[in-house]
Amino acid sequence: MAARVRDALVPFVFEGAAVRGALVRLPGAARDIVAAHAYPPALARALAELTAASTLLASTLKLEGSLLLQVAGDGPVRLAVVECTDRLDVRGTAQWDAARIADLAPDASLRTLAGSASARMTITLDPRNGGPLYQGIVALDADTIASLIEHYLATSEQLASRLVLSVRDEASAGLLVQRLPSSSAPDDATWERIAATLAALPGAALHDGSDDIALLATIFAGDDLRVFDARPVQARCSCSRERVETALAIAGREEVEAALEERGHVEVTCEFCNRRYVFTPVEARAVFASRPPVARLH
Repeated sequence: MAARVRDALVPFVFEGAAVRGALVRLPGAARDIVAAHAYPPALARALAELTAASTLLASTLKLEGSLLLQVAGDGPVRLAVVECTDRLDVRGTAQWDAARIADLAPDASLRTLAGSASARMTITLDPRNGGPLYQGIVALDADTIASLIEHYLATSEQLASRLVLSVRDEASAGLLVQRLPSSSAPDDATWERIAATLAALPGAALHDGSDDIALLATIFAGDDLRVFDARPVQARCSCSRERVETALAIAGREEVEAALEERGHVEVTCEFCNRRYVFTPVEARAVFASRPPVARLH
């Protein structure tokens, strides 16, 4: 039996050149995220690609917190968002118009899904310890997620980057290489050769084999790579009953009592993982007894 590819990100550098990279393969995590809701095929593919892309981006940052990669527009897909933490815990969700997306092909472009008039991609860095948010916004003037992220990295981070993303049977994979600041002629030549390699690389090749190092050696044959320890990636939602209780307290007693009167209980479903949290009348009212009143803005 062939060994199963694990959900992992593998960082690497090119020896003797100012170029770094990372390979991510998500046979389980991407499927888990897509399986949480009945996503149409075109949206499932886009969400799986965003999952790989957000993991690669998060891995390049010195950030204790989360990176959110969001696409929003007026097309059949109103919103698609993936969040990846510095620990490489990832989750995602989307909102769509079932009637408008029904006739789209499974390989519909991102601009077709999100609409091209006012659609945008937003990349948000959210520090865990309450520091200032950083947000970059990119107009959807390209058809692919990879092209949009390359443009963002070139303009916002001043890093020349090449990104390949692929989805096969809801398993996603991605390969990112970046040129670090350098002005040497050998680095110029190395970067041009690497960029050409990725331009010719079929995305399906990222799913080949179960050995990440062997795959990198095949893609960059002849290059001397230093490969670092793989980092595990997992689909993990940050929702919890405690967080839902806090949300109920913020919503207020009046809203909770209205829900109890209508249904006899309070039910909250996480929009990411689709987990249901049900509160009996006693449990719902205990939320307000166990914590101080929450100030509300009017």
